[in-house]
Amino acid sequence: TSLERIPLFPSRCPARLRVALDYDRGQVAFFDADERSLIFAFPAAEFGGRRVRPWFLVWGEGSGIEL
Repeated sequence: TSLERIPLFPSRCPARLRVALDYDRGQVAFFDADERSLIFAFPAAEFGGRRVRPWFLVWGEGSGIEL
């Protein structure tokens, strides 16, 4: 929805992430998969029939993602 960076300050570093996409409602949310807690949800957006590929950037000392 925006190129603006949104800093997040979770209480702990999640080991696994879950991305939830509700295409019909235009909602994308990221969860800590182990704790089942919401990390961030984007405001509802109109996808206009386009294909959606959620992505996020992890930055900071010691940050990283493993697939």
